Amino acid sequence: MEIAVSQMEGKGWIEEPDDELIDTLKRLYHENPVCQSTVQFNGEILHDMAAARPGEYLAAAFENECQERWEREEAERWSCPCGFTFGLYVWSEKRANFYTLTDTGLFDTDVTSCPACNRNLNKARADHANGQLGFAF
Repeated sequence: MEIAVSQMEGKGWIEEPDDELIDTLKRLYHENPVCQSTVQFNGEILHDMAAARPGEYLAAAFENECQERWEREEAERWSCPCGFTFGLYVWSEKRANFYTLTDTGLFDTDVTSCPACNRNLNKARADHANGQLGFAF
């Protein structure tokens, strides 16, 4: 767990681990067998880099969980005039990536035209600002 926390601090994801983060990492550790390997360092750089992998996998599991939470609960949604709803990754007011959604609300496929009506999504979004649904709840 120390390796995961160190990696997250090094990437700027966290400043100080709190109890909630530690509890989350413990849960993820138990849910991901790949993280449960024994870590032993011996001072040889290649060995030590490989030995740190379980901690890196734990940090990646945390990052993935955060990404999925963002996609389900915080990412913007927009509906095409035909009614098909997309998840948005907004780069600027005029540029966004449109994603079809899985049944669980996660982003699926990055698309440029609506699978239901074949409209160009950037043009449709510019023309129909009222299609904006705002953020997921």
